[in-house]
Order: sequence, then C-alpha cells, then structure tokens
Amino acid sequence: MLSQLLKQRYQVVQVLSQGLFCRTYMAQDTHLPEHPTCIIKHFLPSSECSIPLEIRRRIFTREVEALKKLNNYDLVPHLLTSFEDNFEFYLVQEFIEGHPLNTEFIPGKRWSEKKVFQLLQEILDILNFIHSQGMIHRDIKPSNIIRRKQDNRLVLIDFGAVKPMGNQSIRGQENFIPVEYSTIAIGTPGYMPHEQQRGKPRPNSDIYALGIIGIQALTGIHPTQLPEDRNTGELIWQHLTQVNSQLVSVINNMVHYHFKDRYKSAREALEALLLVKNLYMPLHESDITLPPEDFTFETQIPLSTDNTNQVLESELNNYTNDTTLSIFPSKSALMMGLLIGAISGLILMFVSYWSLQIIAPAQVENSQPKPSGLFR
Repeated sequence: MLSQLLKQRYQVVQVLSQGLFCRTYMAQDTHLPEHPTCIIKHFLPSSECSIPLEIRRRIFTREVEALKKLNNYDLVPHLLTSFEDNFEFYLVQEFIEGHPLNTEFIPGKRWSEKKVFQLLQEILDILNFIHSQGMIHRDIKPSNIIRRKQDNRLVLIDFGAVKPMGNQSIRGQENFIPVEYSTIAIGTPGYMPHEQQRGKPRPNSDIYALGIIGIQALTGIHPTQLPEDRNTGELIWQHLTQVNSQLVSVINNMVHYHFKDRYKSAREALEALLLVKNLYMPLHESDITLPPEDFTFETQIPLSTDNTNQVLESELNNYTNDTTLSIFPSKSALMMGLLIGAISGLILMFVSYWSLQIIAPAQVENSQPKPSGLFR
C-alpha cells in the first residue's frame, strides 16, 4: 500500500489506525503543489471484512453524506473527495495538524477545573451543531479529539460511527441499512453508555461520553477503572478529586446511568455549564467598555517617578510657541507670602506707634496757654 498511488493521485505515507470496518492512512496529494498532507479512510474489502458489499457501500455513502452536511463547519475535518475503486471505498479528508487529546491524559495527573470547563464547553458546542444536523457521533473519546496547532482549538474527528437520529436517514431511503447492522454496538468501552452498548444510541449518548472524558481529566483515572454503585450503576468519582460542587452537578447530569436522567440535548447541557462560567473564566474582552474612537486620553505626568524632570521637559517641548502656559503658585509659596506680609504689617504698626510717642508730647506742650502780663 505504501508503494502505490490511490486513484493515481494519493501517495500513502503512513498507516494511522485500523478498526473493524476500515483502515486510516496519512497521504500526500501528488496532484497539488507542495504535495499537501491529507487523511484517507479506506473501507476494508470483503476479503478483510465480513460485511456484504452492498452494506459496506451504504455505510460508506452514509458517512460521506454526513460529512458533506458538516463541510462548512470549521471544527470537524472537511471532506475533500470520495471514490470507489475495484469495489473498495475511500474518502479523503482535510489533515488537521495538531495532537490527539489522549496524549494529554497522563495516568494519575489531574487537569485543572478551568481546563476541564473549557474542554466541556468546546465539545458541547460541536455536539450541539452535529445533533442539530440530525446525527449522533457515537465514538466520542480523547483520541477522536484533536487540539489544533494553529489556534489551540479542539476539533472532533472520525465520523465512521455516525448514525442518523431515530429512524431518519441522511439522504432518503437509499441509505437504509438492515437492522442487524444498524443496531450493532459501536463505541469504545468506558466511554459508551448502557443504551449504546445495546445498539440504541441517543443524542445524549454523546453527552455521556464527553462527561466521562471530563471525569477522567479531573481524576487522572481511566473510565474503565472508575468504581460504580452496584445498585444504581452510577459512577462514584467525587471522592477522587476536589471539584466545585456546581461543576460536579453538571457532570453528574451528563453521565447518569439511564439516558432519561441525563441532559436531553447538548444545548441543555451547555446552558447548564455556562451558569458556572464565572467560576473559571476571566473577564471577557466583550465585557470591557471601550471609549469611543474619537476620545482623546489626557497625558498623565507621573510626578512620583525618578524621571519626572525628563517627562516634564518632554511635555513642555511639545508645546508650540504661541501656547500660553498658566503658572499657579504652590501652596507653600502662598503661605510664605502671607507670613512676610503679616510681619511687615506688625513692623509698620510698631514704627507708627513709636512715631506718635515722639510727636505727640511736643504738640501737647505747644498747645498750653502762655501767662498774661497782668499777673506779673
């Protein structure tokens, strides 16, 4: 396989995985400049898979049609093309550069509550969109979630297990698949709820799987190792970590044993999760009130800094020659002026009083009447 070109175009570089029905390759598109990387999903031939040809074709067509419905959504791989070659089926998808989430799960290592909150929010957003298109993913697990390198966003991959909700088909009845194949239990142990094991998945089966991933992240324990209540089947995990009770409540409502006790939809789960957003998210940029575009900030001079003189000199140099500067006396200078004025007033009063003491007696003496000659 590594030495041949698929459809005389795609050069297989590496075998990534193999499942029950298909094999996945990393390949290069030799018809495009720089030979960009892509992902090819190869539905196994009858010689390697016991499913009849027509059923394999219908399963293949169902996945292709599902991916076409999601093709304008940025958080799932885009379908590039699909083809049939010698009764074997291939679909070519966009390559998402990044790493699968399971590489971030280290046994015994716990994630922070904030990081788990972000994980739940991002994947619930994706599930809300997928479910709104009438599809159930059926294989939500860490290895099917890619953390995209370019923006650190989470991307959901591998829609090989996708199933239409209820009895609806994705495009008419030509995709109808006999009950013995449509109800087969598809999923991954530990992440697959009870009803999915019985071949009857529901939209909140995906929500269950995501809640399990959240518990795994918070506890550092693989879901197959988590204890459960023998009477109710409910998982027992809160004692394994310290988590805010509000987040615990949300996760427990995602992973109840019976689907009737869980959130009915991804939207309902997301709304419940966002009620505790203030516990983990900083002030969002949209919550900050920005000034109008024509608003001008006044320059604040940091008088307490060591470079005060430089700042003042710089500010003064910015004025034009016709700028009038208003200079106001400081408080200390004003007090000094008042004090000097008071002292000067006292001195003036003293000098005036002293002058009066000298001048007044002379005036009194000159004003006395002189004796007449009759009495001599």
